[in-house]
Amino acid sequence: MFEIEVDVKTIDDHKVTIYPVIFHPDEGGQPADKGTIGEAVVRRVEIEDGRIVHTLDRPLGDGKFMARLDREHRLYTATQHTAQHILSGIAEKRFGLKTTGVHIGLERCTVDFDTKIDWDTAAELERRSLGVVTGDIPVETVFNDTDARIRGEVKGIESGVIRVVKIGDYDKSACCGAHVRTTGRIGIIRILGLESKKEGTRVTFLAGGKALEYCQGETSILRELRKAAGCSSGELPAAFEKAVNRSNELAKEVNRLWSLLLPGLAETAPMAELEGSKVGVQIAQIPPQFLAKLAALIADVNGGAGVVVSDQNIAVSSRGVSAKEILGHILNSAGGKGGGSPAAANGRLGKTMTFHEIRTILKESAHKSG
Repeated sequence: MFEIEVDVKTIDDHKVTIYPVIFHPDEGGQPADKGTIGEAVVRRVEIEDGRIVHTLDRPLGDGKFMARLDREHRLYTATQHTAQHILSGIAEKRFGLKTTGVHIGLERCTVDFDTKIDWDTAAELERRSLGVVTGDIPVETVFNDTDARIRGEVKGIESGVIRVVKIGDYDKSACCGAHVRTTGRIGIIRILGLESKKEGTRVTFLAGGKALEYCQGETSILRELRKAAGCSSGELPAAFEKAVNRSNELAKEVNRLWSLLLPGLAETAPMAELEGSKVGVQIAQIPPQFLAKLAALIADVNGGAGVVVSDQNIAVSSRGVSAKEILGHILNSAGGKGGGSPAAANGRLGKTMTFHEIRTILKESAHKSG
């Protein structure tokens, strides 16, 4: 039922109640339905004081109007929510896991379990869930079933009736959410991630068309990786590990070479002055991790201070005049941000600078302080 005539009663300019109710509220970990009532767009659907209240984008008077659900959105949330029931039911029956939380998101969905699980367990949970899907089992709704588990998803609505969702022998839970009619309509269920949460585990999953979209994206990435590495999917982990090890070796060699170059750059740094102290300034393309080290070497060479600029990154080291003060003078002129101590400071300039510009800034700063 995606379109029906409803009786609208206004609460205020933008809030109404309707009968019959066809919009699912933001409740039980499931996002609210989307759609329209008359010409008004439904912005929110919430439970307020035991009533399901619809917030609209424009005023709507009392009377009868056509209410239309966003079919695609409803099918998405119903598919994900039913998949969650299957995951929770199998997790409890097969592994003794209790569901402690559920979230049906628009891009990813999660279910929280009270115990740690690993990927082997997740893989079996996924396989068994697929078996329930292919079994095309009816998803039934019953009321006041005293054997149903309540996962904390049902909050107090004015009626004392408890709505229970039953999926064969796999799950029977109190739930106020939307669900598909049979499990076969779900298509597929994929577990995407495991995250440790206190004593338990948060499982990220997707079902239906959204799961297929995710799988297609993963397959596309694998295809590109296979092409780049010139190997099969099964060989990718070893190829990746080999590439990472090689990259680490090259990084060590680059670091070694830069360590050999830094003393020469320190010796050849052009000199400026501030308050009678020498300030060596080196402008060069240098990896960020070496800026502070080179600045310290320059300060050691001249007994004063060292300033190193690479692109818009800057590092200052000093044996006399405050490094923080030197950086402050430069930032006041060039813009940017940074900080530090009298011995060492660093930051990022608002623009690139030349040696002559920095020397002029320091010279003018000395005159102002004088």
